[in-house]
Amino acid sequence: MEALKNFDWDSLEHVEFRREQCFENMIAQLNVQDSAKLTKSQFNSNKAKKEELAFWLEDAVQMLEIQSELLSRFKETVELMKLDMVVDKSRLISTQEKLLQSQSDQLLKLKTAVESTVQNTVQKEIKSYSEAVGNQSKQMGASEVQESVKKAVKSAIQEDDRSKNLIIFGLAESEKEQIDTKVADLFAELGESTKISASRIGAKPSGTVSRCRPVKCTLASSNVVHQMLLKARQLKLVEGYKSVFICPDRSPEERAARRALVLELKTATAKHPDYKHFIKNGKVHREKR
Repeated sequence: MEALKNFDWDSLEHVEFRREQCFENMIAQLNVQDSAKLTKSQFNSNKAKKEELAFWLEDAVQMLEIQSELLSRFKETVELMKLDMVVDKSRLISTQEKLLQSQSDQLLKLKTAVESTVQNTVQKEIKSYSEAVGNQSKQMGASEVQESVKKAVKSAIQEDDRSKNLIIFGLAESEKEQIDTKVADLFAELGESTKISASRIGAKPSGTVSRCRPVKCTLASSNVVHQMLLKARQLKLVEGYKSVFICPDRSPEERAARRALVLELKTATAKHPDYKHFIKNGKVHREKR
């Protein structure tokens, strides 16, 4: 702190140096081992001359006066430090309030964007299937038209439900595990606590295979899913979870597109090793390292 930096440390060091010199002189003149042996009887002995005693006393008085002044200044310094701490705390509280408000605004914007995206997706799916049905209705029977509409609605609903899901890879699997608790512990490492419904997906490995199955996890909302995905990369720094990965619950079409992007990323990285490559907004980008 600034107040502590401005304290007269040089004077304090000077007083300490004078004290050490005075003690060394006394120890030498009175022929004792250390300052702990400087007792009243030693000062009353014939070893101590009156002139030397007067000099030591004068020196001690001067040092006491300087120390008293330094103590007074240090007390003022401490008071200034306390005042600075109060001001800093007030600034911290103000900053935290602004941060919370900013997070709240961001979540509101995100919620609006997600709701708009889901609504547009549903409308797009229904419109697409409606056009297909309209084009084929002349050649299809009533039952076939009805079945086509059902598939369109089902696809839109599944897309909405999938936005509330996460897929977790690399989470250790054990017999009679409490998977909800295990996932909750994982999320706690990311500083998140939310309602969870989790289950393993895929065929259970045989006794000789140590592979752990992915975990499908349904959360309270798509907003919570988005928060988890933003923090997922922090797991690389957490002991016991460094090989765990969290991904969105993608549709078969999305998974195929993702695999193609990953392949494109690997090819670009091998071709241009001097660049840093990454996937963003469904495309492979690169920038100088």
